[in-house]
Amino acid sequence: MAEQGSYPMNGRVPAGTDTVTSVVTGQTADLPLSTLAAFILNGGGTGTLSGPTSARPTPPLFVGQFYFDTTLGLPIYAFQVLPTIWVDAAGIPV
Repeated sequence: MAEQGSYPMNGRVPAGTDTVTSVVTGQTADLPLSTLAAFILNGGGTGTLSGPTSARPTPPLFVGQFYFDTTLGLPIYAFQVLPTIWVDAAGIPV
């Protein structure tokens, strides 16, 4: 593992597969940026991950964002952000 500190990006844009090292309850962990983005965009852990169709998350969203629709009884995913299109696991709009 690299030393803690700041490192130059040299103009490089981070990718979702890159990781950041974080401290979780006194232990270090490499956290994928995509996971960190999902955490932040879901309200820092306070976002709603399930509920009725009428309470689906609204923008800001990200493509692939998960929501369990309790009205439908299905996990759904944001396929498109604006306008928002939700799809089931088979890619069928719901």
